[in-house]
Amino acid sequence: MTIPRVDKKGCLAAGSPGSGVEAAAALDTSSLSAEVISLPEASTVENDSLLLEDPLVQELPIDNMVWPGISQVKSAFGPLKQNIVYVNSDIVEKGLVFTLKQGVFNHSFPLVMPEAIWSSFPDNLKKVVRDNIAHLASVELGVMFNLKKIKYDTPLPQFKSFFVELVLKCLAYSGDCASGKTMDYISRLCNLEFSFDSQTPPYTTVDFAPEDRSVNTITFGKESLVSYGLCKEIGLNPLLVTVIEPDMDIVYRDEHLRSFENKHKEDLRIQFEKEFEVQMHKIYNGLGDMNFYAHWGVDETELGWSSQLTQYMFFLLPFCYSFKSKYMVFGNENSCDRYYYSKEGFKCYPVYDQSAEWIGHMNAMLHTMMNGRVKATSLVQSIQEIAVAKVLYQRYPELAKYQMSCHADSDSAEFNRWCNTCSKCARIYTFMKALGFDPASVGLKDMFSLEFKKHFSLFSQTKDMRGFDGSGLGRDEQLFAFYLAAQRGATGDLIDLFKKDFYEEAAAREEELRTDFFKVHKPLNVPPVLWKKIKPIFEEELRK
Repeated sequence: MTIPRVDKKGCLAAGSPGSGVEAAAALDTSSLSAEVISLPEASTVENDSLLLEDPLVQELPIDNMVWPGISQVKSAFGPLKQNIVYVNSDIVEKGLVFTLKQGVFNHSFPLVMPEAIWSSFPDNLKKVVRDNIAHLASVELGVMFNLKKIKYDTPLPQFKSFFVELVLKCLAYSGDCASGKTMDYISRLCNLEFSFDSQTPPYTTVDFAPEDRSVNTITFGKESLVSYGLCKEIGLNPLLVTVIEPDMDIVYRDEHLRSFENKHKEDLRIQFEKEFEVQMHKIYNGLGDMNFYAHWGVDETELGWSSQLTQYMFFLLPFCYSFKSKYMVFGNENSCDRYYYSKEGFKCYPVYDQSAEWIGHMNAMLHTMMNGRVKATSLVQSIQEIAVAKVLYQRYPELAKYQMSCHADSDSAEFNRWCNTCSKCARIYTFMKALGFDPASVGLKDMFSLEFKKHFSLFSQTKDMRGFDGSGLGRDEQLFAFYLAAQRGATGDLIDLFKKDFYEEAAAREEELRTDFFKVHKPLNVPPVLWKKIKPIFEEELRK
C-alpha cells in the first residue's frame, strides 16, 4: 500500500452526461471501463450540495467548508517561528479537532468520523486516540521549523517512545531527500522540547469481544484492491474505510498547485458501492492540511508524512470496536521493506511506517489499547509489487477495473484518474503491459514513447520521481517488467531502447528476477490462521 507522502494529492460534476451521480445511477457495471469512469468536466455548486447531504459532512467543525475533499487552504500560512507552538485538542461529536497556535496564527484541523461509530467508541479510548494523534501529527513540524518547544493541553501520550523511533527512522530518508540534512534533522529533533498537561493519562482497558472479520483501508490502489479480494475470499467479511486527505488547491510561489485524487475516487466509490453492494465508510482527515509543505510556504520537503499509516491505525480503532473486527488490514507489499544507504551512512526506508518491522510496533501498541484482541496485518506483505499486480489482474479482474494508483497531483489529471506524467503512472503502465492487462481499459495512455523516458527509473533516477523510483530501489523490478512486456510483444520507443541497452542483462538474469519478484516470501505479520488460506492463492496465481 503506497500511501502518498509529500507527492500526494475537485468535486464531481452534476448533470454532465456519463459522469457524477447521474452516471452512477445509469451505469451498467458489468462493462465498466475507462470510458464510463471518465471524469466530469467541472465542479458545480449543485453537485457540492449533493455531497453535503452526506450526514457525515454536515456540521463539520470548520467554517465555510465547500466540500472536505478539497483543502480550504488557498494561501500559505507562512513559516512558524522558532519558538513555542501550542497544540490544543478537542473531542467533538463527530471526531477530533486539533488547533495550532503561535502568536496571531490560530488554525484548526478537524478529523471527522461517522457519528454513530465515533459515539459508540469508549470515552477513555477517545482520549487515547486524541492524546497520541495530537503528538504524532505535530512532531515533524517541530523538525521542519526547528522549533524550541511544542506545548500540548493533553497528557503525555502512552506511545511517545514508539513515535520517537518512527520519526528517527523516517528522518534518515527525509534528510537524504533534502541533500544530506539527516544529521541536521536529528539534531533538531533532539533539541525539541515537548511539554504535556499534568493530568493522568487515560486507562486503556476495554470490554471487547471481536469476531473473525476485518477492517480494510481502501485507496483503489492495487494492494488495497487485492487485500479486499483476499478478505472476501477467505471469509473475513471486510468493512471498507477510506481516509479522505484534502486535495490541494493553492498558489505556491506563483504556481497554482492542484490535485484531483478525491474527485476521481469519489466517482469510483459510487460505482464500486453500487456494483458490489457495499458501503465505504469515510474519514475526513483535515490533518492532511498540516502536512503539506506548500501550505506553510516553505521549500518542498518529505517532512510531514512519516507517520501517516500510524495515524490511520488510530483512526481505524473506532471501526474495529464498533464492528467487532479482529483484524486491521493494510496494503503494504514486500517492497515496503526495502532500503538503501545514504551518503551520510544512514539506512533509508522510503516508507518505513509501511514496513513489516513497523507493523510489529503497531501491534505492540494495539495490544495495549485493545487487550491483544485486534491485530494489524498486511496480507500482501509476502509478495512484491509486480506480484500484487499479477494477482489482481488474474484473480480479481472485477476489482482491477477500479485501479487508481496515480496521486493525480498535476493539471493533466483533472479529467483522467491517471496523469500520465509521473513515474508511478510509468511504473504501473509497465506492469500492465508485462502482465497482459490492457492499460487503456482503466484510462492509462501509452507511455512507451520517447517523451516519457524521464519517468522510468530503469533509464535514470531523479529527485522528481516518486518513492522507490527516485531511490533506485525499483530498478530491477522495472527491468523485469520491461523484459516481460517485450516477451509479450509490446512495442514503442522505450521497448526499442530497452532491447538495445538492457535486454541482454534481463535475459541473463531472468531466473534470478523471476525468483525474486514472483516468489512468495516469508510472512512477518500475517496470523497463521489467515496465512494457511492465503499462501495457496498466491502460489496458484504466481505459477501461471
